Amino acid sequence: MDKQFLESDDDGLMIREAGEWVENKLYFLSQYLHRFIVSMREKPWRSINYIDLFSGPGKNRLSNGKILKGSPLIAISQDKPFDKYFFSDIDPENIKVLKKRCLSSPEYDKISFYQEDANIAVEQIVRIIEKEDRTYIPNAWSSLNLAFLDPYGMELYWHTVKCLASLRTDMIIYYPQMGISREAPREIKLPPPTPIDNFFGDTQWRAIYYQNRSAGKSLHRMLLDHYKNRLAAFGYQVKDPLDEPLIRNSKDAPLYRLLFACKSDLGNKFWKDVTRKMANGQMKLL
Repeated sequence: MDKQFLESDDDGLMIREAGEWVENKLYFLSQYLHRFIVSMREKPWRSINYIDLFSGPGKNRLSNGKILKGSPLIAISQDKPFDKYFFSDIDPENIKVLKKRCLSSPEYDKISFYQEDANIAVEQIVRIIEKEDRTYIPNAWSSLNLAFLDPYGMELYWHTVKCLASLRTDMIIYYPQMGISREAPREIKLPPPTPIDNFFGDTQWRAIYYQNRSAGKSLHRMLLDHYKNRLAAFGYQVKDPLDEPLIRNSKDAPLYRLLFACKSDLGNKFWKDVTRKMANGQMKLL
């Protein structure tokens, strides 16, 4: 096994180009994964699974030349392992390269790869976990799942979130703030379903947009609250707006937020702790 494939350096394989702001997102994920798996590993879960539906090739090269492990490699590099890993990407080259990198990990046999649209792959993944949950194991709880939902743009559908919510799943969800700001004026004139309709899972965002389109920052606050209220219907604790780190680009323009959906006080405490500061140690920007 060649460990260079798992390290934050150039291993000769394809590396995804990314803006420097990606470092903050991956930092939050890494910090949360560590707390999650360490605290949950000793509890009687049937299995603890990691789900990454937009996995990419496994490494990112920032505009300053720095190379970072992507979310799949961060997950399989934790000191304490998950029981299963589910990696999906619609791009066949991403999956090909990711498989080659993951071959160097002792966790490789626990990984299922899907070269598929995330909104279709999720149904296959949920069926596998549901079947496992129906297997009788004395004194075992259900499975516990952590899903990282980080699309390239507007590719995440509410249907996918709903599928994952049918399991015991904590979720880190990409909210495409810049994409919505850019596309809403056009999509509001189109019949549903549009990409924004698919993201919210309904058309109520249209009424919110019509009534508040000149409201500036508060427009996204209202749209975020609508999305989070829909999550709350599944039992998620998602009321605190301070736990939505805002990722900005090099010009300080808002790109996206990370929403955290969890049903436990402990998980929400972990997320609050890890998102207090950015990767460089500075306090989080709102």
